[in-house]
Amino acid sequence: MKSYKFLHQFQKHQKYFYASLILIFFFFAASAVITPKITLVAESLLEDVIHESLNSKKNSIKFEFNNLNNFLIYSENLIKNSSNTSYKELEKKLTLIKDIALFSDLISDSFLYVMTPNGTKSIESSNFTNESFKLRKGISKDLDVSNSPKFIDTVIASTENVIYRKSYMQNQSEDTILVVGYDIDLLAFWKNFSENNVARIGYTVVTDSHGICLLHPETKFIGKKLNRYFNNVSIQNILNNENTSPGIRLKDETTSQYLNLEVRRYFDKIVVGNNSLIVIESFPLDMVLKEKTEQIQDYFLWISLLAFIIFMLLFLVSRYQLKEEFLENLQIVEEKEKLINANEKYQKENAVLQLTQLKKKINPHFLFNSLNSLHILIDSKPELSKEFVIKLADVYRYLLENKEGNLITVKKEITFLKQYFFLHEIRFKKSINVTINNTCKDESILYKRIPFLALEILVENAIKHNEFTKHHPLNIEILIGSSKIQVMNNYVPRKLKNSESHKIGLNYLKNSYKYYNVKTFKTEISDGKFICHLPLLT
Repeated sequence: MKSYKFLHQFQKHQKYFYASLILIFFFFAASAVITPKITLVAESLLEDVIHESLNSKKNSIKFEFNNLNNFLIYSENLIKNSSNTSYKELEKKLTLIKDIALFSDLISDSFLYVMTPNGTKSIESSNFTNESFKLRKGISKDLDVSNSPKFIDTVIASTENVIYRKSYMQNQSEDTILVVGYDIDLLAFWKNFSENNVARIGYTVVTDSHGICLLHPETKFIGKKLNRYFNNVSIQNILNNENTSPGIRLKDETTSQYLNLEVRRYFDKIVVGNNSLIVIESFPLDMVLKEKTEQIQDYFLWISLLAFIIFMLLFLVSRYQLKEEFLENLQIVEEKEKLINANEKYQKENAVLQLTQLKKKINPHFLFNSLNSLHILIDSKPELSKEFVIKLADVYRYLLENKEGNLITVKKEITFLKQYFFLHEIRFKKSINVTINNTCKDESILYKRIPFLALEILVENAIKHNEFTKHHPLNIEILIGSSKIQVMNNYVPRKLKNSESHKIGLNYLKNSYKYYNVKTFKTEISDGKFICHLPLLT
């Protein structure tokens, strides 16, 4: 008979094959859900790489522009510290700085003007050309001398070149103004910069604070205002971003006119002297983000397929092992009944052990708190302290009793609970309320049995795991019905849980009812209350 039963069970193992197919389906469904999350992580990592590239480009650009700005800083310091220097000596030094600036391959012209009421005198450089004259023509008329000293940056486009003119003007005396400056060849600047900073995954654009292009891989845009770059991110937001949102870069996604691709643009600013420049780094989404994430998705797919193959191999091996274990299972069935009997014995012994542990746990903590309360009562309320000592003695006498089968009548348990609660009432005063109601009005119910200390465990748990005060007391209600006792309390769990609580009490109750094969014991949280259902035993 047993052999036939196991043969029947063995044939039923065919269902595991279909269950495996379902698991495989869920595996790939989970892969489909996880893949986008992996993509997001990959995009985040790639964006970190992009930020590193942006920082590198930004620092390089700032270094280059500051190098070109140094000549103007030297001139400013020289003019400001010329109070003890003769005018001719100052003019000679400024001329020297102006001529030194021309040694840079990026500076196409330098100039020094002396403006007096009699007119404007220009001290020409050694390589002054007709092109320089055309670019400088009318410069004295364009200067606003009403507010000096000041720096003036201007982008000037000619038929042959685009220059970035940097100048500084300051009153040397009441009727004399010095203007010193030089022209940066932006086309030569871009050529030098692009050779020294090879773009790996994006391209760089630099504009002044008005959006006029200074550097661009497509040189036809240099010197022109790039309005389309600032459709969604305004220049003002970029210039103010460092103060309002430090560490957060502004970005935008659009179609690049230069690459004719979808790009993500990051905007940042650099400060050169007294002026701010805007650095725009563009990265093609398809080439950088999508291509990399697709590679990661492919790798994940291969891993999934490999996992599927391994799973199927393990499944086939397990099926083979199942056949080998068939004969062993016959012996296991014979031992199963022995284990059931042993398990019942274990449950009873386990319940007894847990009750013992519970008593040991109750004794020191409860005694300590009770003695503290008694210490306070002795001087203030001597009569009450005598009653307290008697109740405490009754409680410990009850705890030390050995109960057959770990069961006790409801009447004795309620009598003990009243004595036990009296001790807590002295300690917590009006912060705790316990009410006991016999809803069925049948006194014979009081002689049915429940596990020893069941009511005390639930009251103690309510006190231990809930927050309560005088204004918000802990209300514990015990309802005695015909088939069960309901113990309920308002559920306000403590924010800091007791790390020493191991649910010994509830496990003891659960195992006790399990030993008597009673399955209606349960706990629940409903409508803001913790409720425990204690079945009554006969």
